Amino acid sequence: MRVPRPRRSGRDRARRRLVSRLRLAALVGAGAVALNLPSLPASSGASTTPPATCASAAAPRGEWRSYGHDLANTRFQDAEHSIGPVEAATLAPAWTFSSMAAGGEGDFTGTPAVADGCVFVASNRGWVFAVNADNGRLVWKAEAPAGGVNSTLDVEGGTVYAAVSNVARGAACSGSSCQGPYVIALDEATGARRWSSAPIDTQPGSDVYGSPVLFDGMLFIGVSGGSAELSGDSVRDAFHGSFVLLDAATGSVLKKTWTIPQSDWPKGYAGAAVWSTPAIDTGTKTAYVGTGNPYKPSVNSPRADAVLKVDLDRGSPTFGEVTGVYNGVPETYSPAAKALPCYDIPGNPPPYYPQGVGSCGDLDLDFGAAPNLIHDAAGRLLVGDGQKSGVYHVFDPTTMKAVWQTIVGPPSSVGGIVGSTAFDGYNVYGPVTAPGYVWSLGRGGGPPRWIAPIGDGAHWGNPVAVAGGVVYTVDLRGFLDGYDAATGTPVLQFPIVAGGQTGANPVLSWGGASVARGTVYAAVGITSLSDGFLVAFRPGGGQVPAPPGGPVPVPQAPVGPVVVAGPGAAYTTYATPVMLARAGGSLSFANEDLPQHDVTAVDRGPDGQPLFQSKLVGIGDVTPVTGLDRLQPGHSYQFYCSIHPGMRGTLVVTG
Repeated sequence: MRVPRPRRSGRDRARRRLVSRLRLAALVGAGAVALNLPSLPASSGASTTPPATCASAAAPRGEWRSYGHDLANTRFQDAEHSIGPVEAATLAPAWTFSSMAAGGEGDFTGTPAVADGCVFVASNRGWVFAVNADNGRLVWKAEAPAGGVNSTLDVEGGTVYAAVSNVARGAACSGSSCQGPYVIALDEATGARRWSSAPIDTQPGSDVYGSPVLFDGMLFIGVSGGSAELSGDSVRDAFHGSFVLLDAATGSVLKKTWTIPQSDWPKGYAGAAVWSTPAIDTGTKTAYVGTGNPYKPSVNSPRADAVLKVDLDRGSPTFGEVTGVYNGVPETYSPAAKALPCYDIPGNPPPYYPQGVGSCGDLDLDFGAAPNLIHDAAGRLLVGDGQKSGVYHVFDPTTMKAVWQTIVGPPSSVGGIVGSTAFDGYNVYGPVTAPGYVWSLGRGGGPPRWIAPIGDGAHWGNPVAVAGGVVYTVDLRGFLDGYDAATGTPVLQFPIVAGGQTGANPVLSWGGASVARGTVYAAVGITSLSDGFLVAFRPGGGQVPAPPGGPVPVPQAPVGPVVVAGPGAAYTTYATPVMLARAGGSLSFANEDLPQHDVTAVDRGPDGQPLFQSKLVGIGDVTPVTGLDRLQPGHSYQFYCSIHPGMRGTLVVTG
């Protein structure tokens, strides 16, 4: 499984676009660090304005309560009949919501959930927001105890469910921020926390990226291991993916199942993480969910790079267990490579993929996209899923054998298919990461009906949605794109920065779009920005007011020496791998890379905490490194990034 990020070439292009928008830099030492300086909307006098409420829940043209819109993961709004290809060409921003202007922070990479007159989104900094779906006014906000949310909320039965990304640090770290991913349930009307689950996994590097799905009073949550995958051999080779079924009323664990059976662990199998979101067949009470690549290339489990069939019948003796496996394209991709010698590169050094040589060649061909339940022309239920091999697979859920397969793009560690696909009852629509395009297949298979360019160079993880004969996606550049579902003809390419009241903030996005209430809701975020935006598009748009709330605070300039993570740091380490600072003095950390990074000391104090550390921050952010008063002059201390542990540096302390 890969932590969402494009490769270096796409990152460099994105950064050049970003810097041209920010137009501001603060000189630090010999380099320049761009600071994220948000716009300053005028205060709306919120202190005297009555609290906002959700819009009327009776509005027609549908809702979008979960990541896939429905349990079949169709990502299809069947209630939208007014915004067709002609009307989509006139879509423009009607209102914009800012996480920072609302008193929170962080960006949005999930799909906006629309339910009961509100839009619900959650940020990478752990804030959950309920927003009036018609005018964008904040109804309530709540903060998770630790960690952030990279995925989509599920809103059902008066409750908002969020899977919180909180990387487990292992036994050497103590405190809630170290304990691993978990789930929270909030009151839909007020945001009050109803429950917070215990960590659903505590393996070092465990995390969550998939969205929670509610069925029959239980939540299905997959456990991933993005940080473990990028760690040294001792952590990477010991990690095992899993999924958890939680009681939706209490958060207690009903069942935890390892994707690789524990009886197979002595064989050396590792990985098979779950960072996908399941599709659920309500008739048979069965879930289908994809798994990631093997973490030890020399031994590939048959449950890695696969789609698992899971029994969700509470009365069944196999409840919560894997009852079938569909295998995708193997890691070597070419069958001829299986005859070659195997060499697994020791130490798991950057750039991480491809890992291994010969028959150990690991291209990272996960199933990260969510499966679709589709019916063929004869009414037979089938399961479809896109793989990073660039192949869209359709298989029979009874036999778990392929019905048809179509190649829609090239394989790579960042693509082909990473963003989730959509199904409108007749055709499948989906994205390909590199070089960035969308495609359509008929439900009976065969060659693509059409292929159309997106133009963002690295369409990593952005799902598609379909409604009213239009296919929508948000792209890395920060555009809302629309395509005629019948022909693939582009009908909309709207830059969110134009008219969206986002100010000087970057609008790069891996987020999703949802369609409900005659509106297209687009999320802006790449899991690392300080400010995220939710933008509502309607035909003709309107005069977009500044996001409600007070002035957005301007980050302070760095104090003291600065540790810098430059573009591509996740693969090349810190731009300042050796840094000098005074004991008890000041030190800052500046991030110029797309993913979030931090500075964390390897050595720990008597309290079990790192001797010095910074917050996790995103691109353009600067934050203090605290704890220098605990260091001794004349000593050197190693540091690393807590979620990209291949990044290493040394702090030399002077008197």
